[in-house]
Amino acid sequence: MAKLPYTWSKVDRGDIISFVYETKEGRRLRRTILVLEPDRKKLLHGIQLEISNVATNRELKKLLEMAGKTEVVDENKKIYRVELDGSSKQIYQKLKRLIKRHDIYRTYSLKKAKKSQVFLEDLRLPPTFVKELVGED
Repeated sequence: MAKLPYTWSKVDRGDIISFVYETKEGRRLRRTILVLEPDRKKLLHGIQLEISNVATNRELKKLLEMAGKTEVVDENKKIYRVELDGSSKQIYQKLKRLIKRHDIYRTYSLKKAKKSQVFLEDLRLPPTFVKELVGED
């Protein structure tokens, strides 16, 4: 999987990032999220995008479309971001059914998250959706 090194100071709303996060049990797990709030009261708020949580790439496409306008960051590495359509609260309300169905809303301690390197993460999206994003017919 392709990813681009990034810095925590650049993380913004709509970025699709990955980082390693230590659970309460001490396990270190890689998390891939769509960032809703990069720093709100020392917490990172986002929607977890791991494939096991979002059942199909069709549902992932639906989630991204409902959140806002998906933009290409790096076409070759399949890296995207979302220009969020509204406040974090509005995005949550739009996505509420998907979020609850898959249990994918997460908050992370920013201090703990920053112990890990952060990357812009690639996504496997339906080929027709990718063609729409890059402007191919």
